[in-house]
Amino acid sequence: MKKFAIEIKWGIRYIFCYLAWAILEKTLGIFGENMSFYMLSSLLFYIFAGLIYSLALKEKKTHYFNGNMDWKQGCATGLYMTIVIAILMPLAQASLHELIAPEFFENMINASKDKVAAADYFNLKSYIIQSIFFALSIGMVISAIAAYFIQTKKQTK
Repeated sequence: MKKFAIEIKWGIRYIFCYLAWAILEKTLGIFGENMSFYMLSSLLFYIFAGLIYSLALKEKKTHYFNGNMDWKQGCATGLYMTIVIAILMPLAQASLHELIAPEFFENMINASKDKVAAADYFNLKSYIIQSIFFALSIGMVISAIAAYFIQTKKQTK
């Protein structure tokens, strides 16, 4: 377990950052009167996600790999962190939609033209499933990009 302590720590930090972002969105009215900014707001979060992954990989490089980490090791670190995030995402989604913004689904359905299709899409079960798969896919993309920039560069003579 100690081998994955950094990934677990940063995965938990990611979830707290995700929930803090949701609170900010709620405060700014993104889940209500400013719903038209929801997609933009969601995309902006991934700037912070990239930062979190980069900090996690830097810590792993420094404290576990003694300053020498290749791209594969960085990707593996990101994969393990992504798995932690995917495991915690159902709890984060439940917290978001039950505690932080219980009005979210109702507002999204009401703003949609096709209420039946929207009801199938905007519900807790659907969002939990989507968030797990999205966390796995975007997590690997962010990991690969962050690992590329954080890997130890080979010295050429």
